[in-house]
Amino acid sequence: MDAYEQELSHEHKKFENIVWEGKIISGREFYDCHFYKCSLKECILEDCTFEKCTFEDCDLSLIQLKQTAFSRVDLLHTKAIGIAWHNARQSLVVSFRHCRISYSSFSGKNLKKGIFQHCQADEVDFSGCNLMQADFSGSDLAGARFAETDLTQANFVGAHRYAINIQENKVRKAKFSLPDALALLDGLGVEIIE
Repeated sequence: MDAYEQELSHEHKKFENIVWEGKIISGREFYDCHFYKCSLKECILEDCTFEKCTFEDCDLSLIQLKQTAFSRVDLLHTKAIGIAWHNARQSLVVSFRHCRISYSSFSGKNLKKGIFQHCQADEVDFSGCNLMQADFSGSDLAGARFAETDLTQANFVGAHRYAINIQENKVRKAKFSLPDALALLDGLGVEIIE
């Protein structure tokens, strides 16, 4: 076992090309750490804290979160597929840029000012979330679920393939761009003729 696997607290460290696939990582604290080209695929993160950390070109797919906190964490060009983020400790403060977050769930989370820029977000569950002032610019939201979601002042400019029922969600002052904004009329039973 490597020395870094025995330590409980990690500060200002860079983890590069680490493969921890399928491991149970328990009771660890990571502060201002940079994970580069690491794979934590299918790991169970139990009672861990990640604060001011960056994951770049990593694979976090199918990680399980048990009493784990993410605060001011940035994911860049990272695969984070099939994660039940709603199991993370409150408050979840994570930004996603150029990531694949498909088949994940954020259900019920407070993600005010959340960043989901240029992401592939197929079938992601955002139901019951506070996404006030969130930024979805440039993201593909095919099949993403928005139900009783607060999208007040959210930015969907350049986002596409979303289906948002404007009667079931708060969309006041949200920004959308054409032609994708026409999808907002679907829930109103309006017929558009070209």
